[in-house]
Amino acid sequence: MDQTSSQQKQTLDALVSVAFEKSWRFVEKDPFLTHNAEALLRARLRLHLERSLKMGEKNVLHLANNAIWNLRTELGRRPEL
Repeated sequence: MDQTSSQQKQTLDALVSVAFEKSWRFVEKDPFLTHNAEALLRARLRLHLERSLKMGEKNVLHLANNAIWNLRTELGRRPEL
């Protein structure tokens, strides 16, 4: 791997990390997702972030929002009243 590729990977990893932290603050309190194990939520959230990044999204806010939406679609359910 050349230096440019290494720098690009570090940049992409940093984007995922920042977007993860932004989205996790919402996900961990989301009543539609609380029935899921934390480890599952973290793994699936990271996967959704990485997929969006591979599709070309570079905006951290868009990455975070898309990952939350995808996670809620995949694992969410209505909270019990």
